[in-house]
Amino acid sequence: MVATLETNRLKLRKMTVDDTDEVFENWTSSENVATYLTWAPHSEIEVTKNYLTFEEHNRNEGWGIVLKETNQLIGNISVVDDKPKTKTKALGYVLGEKFWNQGYMSEALIEVIDFLFETTDVNRIEAEHDTENPGSGRVMEKAGMTFEGILREAKLNNRGIVDVALYSILRSERK
Repeated sequence: MVATLETNRLKLRKMTVDDTDEVFENWTSSENVATYLTWAPHSEIEVTKNYLTFEEHNRNEGWGIVLKETNQLIGNISVVDDKPKTKTKALGYVLGEKFWNQGYMSEALIEVIDFLFETTDVNRIEAEHDTENPGSGRVMEKAGMTFEGILREAKLNNRGIVDVALYSILRSERK
């Protein structure tokens, strides 16, 4: 069961197949949003429905990001890799472009980091971004994550094989 989290402006909750129309409209169909991601923009709403069906039944650490003011679903944030042996969780996130540069993703990331440190035995939380997408790195920095370095030509996304910047925060660094 995914816990519902709240910040001043946001509610983070489990996404369901009932969110299909809003998710498709706000981010999965956007070429701009998908530029630095590993999945192609959804050309048909059925692709988003299939994605949300999977999320609803398989993701225990994933949240849709809802604006409290309008009850609009604007993005999502999830644990995309869990490494129990090293007590490490990797996070991934996406936000609809009309909601960029308003501090929403940093607010959501801080809440998820705090939640994971408070409710799990995780010691390290990490995230990475395509180096051509520095805005994502600023989100990580605002959330207290430390830049660790560049992994050269280490990932494949919609731009091809790319360099990625790696960030992390350790339990001992949590404020």
